[in-house]
Amino acid sequence: MNNLSLVEVIDTPLDAMHRFPPVHYRGQLWDLSHLDSFAFSCEITPGHKIEVVVLFSCHCFTHSFKWELRQRHQVPNNEIYNNGIEERVLSPARYDHSLLLLRGMATELPKRRICIANSEQLNYMTWQLHNADGTQSIYAVFFDAERDTKRKGRVILRIQSGYVLDKGLTKRQKEAKKVSFSVLVKAAYEGRKIKP
Repeated sequence: MNNLSLVEVIDTPLDAMHRFPPVHYRGQLWDLSHLDSFAFSCEITPGHKIEVVVLFSCHCFTHSFKWELRQRHQVPNNEIYNNGIEERVLSPARYDHSLLLLRGMATELPKRRICIANSEQLNYMTWQLHNADGTQSIYAVFFDAERDTKRKGRVILRIQSGYVLDKGLTKRQKEAKKVSFSVLVKAAYEGRKIKP
């Protein structure tokens, strides 16, 4: 994706700010400030702008125990991330990709190719090719959007996860319906579902 302009980030409202504290992984300090929440305005109809607040999930730098090669008892406690709701394993690959690609992709969402990842839960995905160690891989970002019930004129967009698709895009992902960012934000703001 070349020559894409980034959104103009505005001050994140205090009531929607979110920051992950740094974590330690095998003697390294992981600064997670690139996953701080941010906001930008989006015109959903001519002359009608709303605020989009982007929040990131810990899934962007952790993976589930289901994907862990070690047994649960073999994972050191300091490699387990607990967000108060679930426990997950710190993932160097996800962290590195989030540091390299994720925030840029999030700020490019209005100009990116987006498709409906799951029509039942209504979440979306975007991806880009990435050359890692001389091999080409697909880094995918999954997110959802919904109207903020606490504040008018705002949509909350949650980046649910970002990771490399080891087997590439599935047939369903390749054939998924595409949707523009403004259409999905407008639907979220109006509380409508986009038909797959």
